[in-house]
Order: sequence, then structure tokens, then C-alpha cells
Amino acid sequence: MTFSRGRTLLPILVLTLVTLGACSGSGGSDEGGAKPSATESGPTADVDEAAACKLLTSADRKKLAGAAVDTVLTSDAREGGSSQCRWQTTTALIQVTTLPAKTWAQSLPDVVAQLEKAGDAGSAADQKDLARAKKLLAGADSFTDAEACAAFTTLAEIGGADKGATTTITPVPITETESGLSAQTCTSGQLTSVIYSVPGLKETPKVDRTVTAVLASAQKRVLQSR
Repeated sequence: MTFSRGRTLLPILVLTLVTLGACSGSGGSDEGGAKPSATESGPTADVDEAAACKLLTSADRKKLAGAAVDTVLTSDAREGGSSQCRWQTTTALIQVTTLPAKTWAQSLPDVVAQLEKAGDAGSAADQKDLARAKKLLAGADSFTDAEACAAFTTLAEIGGADKGATTTITPVPITETESGLSAQTCTSGQLTSVIYSVPGLKETPKVDRTVTAVLASAQKRVLQSR
């Protein structure tokens, strides 16, 4: 298993369809870690319909947060095999998202174009990465799921991962004061992401192993359910 902690291109592209929405940025609080915004104070009507809510067990979530995180804040049963579920307490947030890899890939050319237009490519190395990604994703609208996972691996390599990487771990902002980790994997044509945050979270080899194991369990359930 290999990981990417390098430049910023891969996190931006991978997180295109697995964002935390209103829980990121200024939606949190300086006290107690991640908290829901005023627009997400309770579960949505389709909580029981979101397949993603079955992808992480209570034990999985406790492994990540160190305590029970069993309240569903919001869930989303999307068309085309995409699904997302988010659990939250006053001190912890956990989100799992799964979607066909080609669905994820189809959004990427627009994201690359936005990065180019906004001038957010960063350093010369990042600009070179962006150019490589643009070339790679030129035909993304017609990618198969397998081709999209292959593109994921190439993007991971561009971002600094080892050759053949199918899993990445990247830091993500949760609130103005707290960060989280996002682990993503793309195998057998399915992209799955686990994002979590607890106060003072630091990336360590032990944390990486834990989130990777939880993500692998979620991906196994995704593939078994197809």
C-alpha cells in the first residue's frame, strides 16, 4: 500500500466529489473540534437509504475517533451508485463517500480548467503537475471505471506517491482551527473516501495504518455489495 503526502494537485482533484460541504471552512467552532453548521443540524430524510451509512461499522468509527461516533448528521443516496454518509459528535467528524470512478473522473477536466483560470497551480512543480494532469484527463468524459482508477494512480504518482499507488492519505481543512485526514482508494472501478477529524489530529504512521485499515474495510463492503 502506498501513500501520497506530496504536492497539492491530487487532494484537490480527489476531493472534488467528496467534500465536507458546510462542515469545512468557517462552519466549525474554535471549541471542541468539528461542529455542524446551522444548515446541517440534523439528518436528512434519506438516512436509511444511503448505502454509505453501512460502509463503516460502529467499531470502525471508534477506531478512528477513539470514542463512539454513532449519530448520523447527514446522508445522501445519489444516482448512479454514488453514496455518502457523515457521522458527527461535538468533538469528532467522520465521513465516507463512494462513487463509480468514472463519475469522479468526469468532473476533473473542469476542475483543472478552474485551477488554471484562477492561477492556483502554485509552484513551478505544481504547474508542471497540472499540465500533466490536463493531458491525462483530456478524455475523461469517456473513461471507463477501470480507466478512471488508472488515472487515479497516475495522479497519485504525480503527487509524489510510489508507482502503482491505489491509496492516498492527505490532510484536509475541517474548521478554521482543526484539520482532518482524507484517505482515498480506487480499485475495481470504485472510488471510496474516508475523511475524519478529532481535535489535535496529527498524521503519524499509526494514524495512517488505522485510517487505511478502516478505508480498506469500507472498500471491501462496497465491492461485495455490487
